[in-house]
Amino acid sequence: MKQISLVVALLCFSSLLSVAQQFQGGIAAGLVGSQVAGDTYSGFNKAGAYAGIWVRLALNERASLQTEISYFQKGSRHNPDEKRQDMTFYLMRLGYIEMPFLYQLHLNNNIVIEAGPSFSFLLQSYEELDYQEVTYGKFSLLNPSFMAGLGYPLSSRISAHFRMNSSLLSIRSDKVNGARSRIFDHGQYNDCILFFLSYKL
Repeated sequence: MKQISLVVALLCFSSLLSVAQQFQGGIAAGLVGSQVAGDTYSGFNKAGAYAGIWVRLALNERASLQTEISYFQKGSRHNPDEKRQDMTFYLMRLGYIEMPFLYQLHLNNNIVIEAGPSFSFLLQSYEELDYQEVTYGKFSLLNPSFMAGLGYPLSSRISAHFRMNSSLLSIRSDKVNGARSRIFDHGQYNDCILFFLSYKL
């Protein structure tokens, strides 16, 4: 019985080791350009930061699944424009913990195409109009979005990525002026472009 137990234990250990070898992990950091659809302004004028960790499971040579936990700054910014006689200043700062679940397709030219749902958990929010703090409505604590992008390896451990991230539901729980419709909801929505570098540990 002891020999049988030992054989079973060795088989289980080897199976776990085989699965573990299919996992990869790393860190990532980069810059965000964001806007809010439905805030009456336009343009990816709000700069932000992105930093996180990721874990990837290889399905085969051409496909993998990746999940991440990251800090993601989003929001909106409108600067005064003297030429247009528009002296309005507006700033919205939103800080999220972001958790995407991505399907990745690895092409023959080393480019990685990735897409999937993402979930944002609000950590902090701030709004300012003409240099005075304002409150136009409560923000939702959870905001689902869709993420898609491209990745390209620069070395065996470092890769460069470009992604787009767009809210599927309104970022506010309250209705506000300028709100627009998207899919099956009506409100304001985060739209972001993201450039970052990833390092495989």
